[in-house]
Amino acid sequence: MGHLFNNLDAVWTLAALVPLAVAAAAWALRMACGFCSVEPPEFWHAVTIVVIIAVTNVVLRFFLQVTDSADGMTQQYLAPAMATAAVIALSLPTGPFSALTIMIVQTVLCAMIYYCLGWLQAMVTVSMSV
Repeated sequence: MGHLFNNLDAVWTLAALVPLAVAAAAWALRMACGFCSVEPPEFWHAVTIVVIIAVTNVVLRFFLQVTDSADGMTQQYLAPAMATAAVIALSLPTGPFSALTIMIVQTVLCAMIYYCLGWLQAMVTVSMSV
């Protein structure tokens, strides 16, 4: 995928791709809520939740790096998962265990989107090189 973006400015690429990624994550959050039998938020509320989750995880990562405690499985995976589940639990009318389930389902949906886009990019690259 790198050779497709060699001639593009990084700012323009981010300006195009970040909103698409946020929209996909908001859609995944809505689908995860529906899967977990929680009333799905409106799209713009889901976008706001996704942005709050991103900011929370950036602040958490910064805090872990500053305090030199960014090593280990707890700080790498468990702390961001708990922070994400806490934001979901506070933003939606749900409990902490439902929020954790929503977070897991959303993560799986986002991973599937990422994998499918990577596969599509590989197919386009192969078809363009032939």
